[in-house]
Amino acid sequence: MSTLQEWSLPEIRSDKAFVTVSPVEGGFITLPEKAFVAPVDLGARRTVPSLAFLITHPGLDDTGSIGIGTSRRPLRLMFDLGTRSEVGQYLPEQQAHLKTREPHRLGPGVVKHLATGNIAPEDIDIVMYSHIHWDHHGDPENFPTSKFLVGSGSLNVLKYGLPGKGSHQFFDPDLLPMERTLELPSAEAGECQRAERSWKWNPIGPFPAGLDLFGDGSIYVIDAPGHLPGHVNLLCRTGPGRWVCLCGDAYHDKRLLTGEKEIGTWMDEHGGTLCIHLDKRVAEESIRRLRELAKLEYVEIIAAHDLEWYEQNKERLFPRNL
Repeated sequence: MSTLQEWSLPEIRSDKAFVTVSPVEGGFITLPEKAFVAPVDLGARRTVPSLAFLITHPGLDDTGSIGIGTSRRPLRLMFDLGTRSEVGQYLPEQQAHLKTREPHRLGPGVVKHLATGNIAPEDIDIVMYSHIHWDHHGDPENFPTSKFLVGSGSLNVLKYGLPGKGSHQFFDPDLLPMERTLELPSAEAGECQRAERSWKWNPIGPFPAGLDLFGDGSIYVIDAPGHLPGHVNLLCRTGPGRWVCLCGDAYHDKRLLTGEKEIGTWMDEHGGTLCIHLDKRVAEESIRRLRELAKLEYVEIIAAHDLEWYEQNKERLFPRNL
């Protein structure tokens, strides 16, 4: 295991380089703990949220230079969309898997939550996914004008799937409107040209690869491998000396972040060992790096299914900001 070096988060480059982050309920599912943490009571189950996040940027001088978004002020980005709003909208294989996550609550959906704050789907410039699992991609067809942004490898997973990796690994190849979808370059590729802008991955904080999404230091995409190809976190600057890190499925239980538990595994019907993470060892390293980030008191870390965070912060959900 590598040793983390001394590090710090980037300094402020602009007095406008701050965003607001507003958590949105994206449905609830029930997780069997044995598939996520160890050691554990084999019968233990937890009903957890599948959080989405509305991120609002005050506006960029030239959004065209990054190849995404519009000149609308402010610029709004959704990070994940939670579950679909209706079971019947899932593929048959996904519906079968959803039965293992009962009891669940799939509605009313992110769009209806946003409407309570007078935000229409057309007001969302970008929908970005932490990854493209069924409990995060929501109803993308409800965002008819948004650009979609996914991590490297996500489109390959949508097209070809991940056969033989468990019932949770089924994907809809027609999920996204390809004419409005952009895939980030691989972190291993280093630098990649997109439209008029060159995106480059650089070390940031305890992470080997971060990408300055808008070029102003307000949002960094963090390469967070292990769970699924294309899995990313977002590190958002919400004020002078204040950050929020949105972690998707880097961990499913706060006890993994604190080190109280380890990543769980289970046996399939053929006696094979399965893990909720595609690469358990790499996922452990991603969690370890988040644990280093969590040492900073001015960084708030939130995973999509973090029940403890949700229970303690219900009053901070949309339309409020963190």
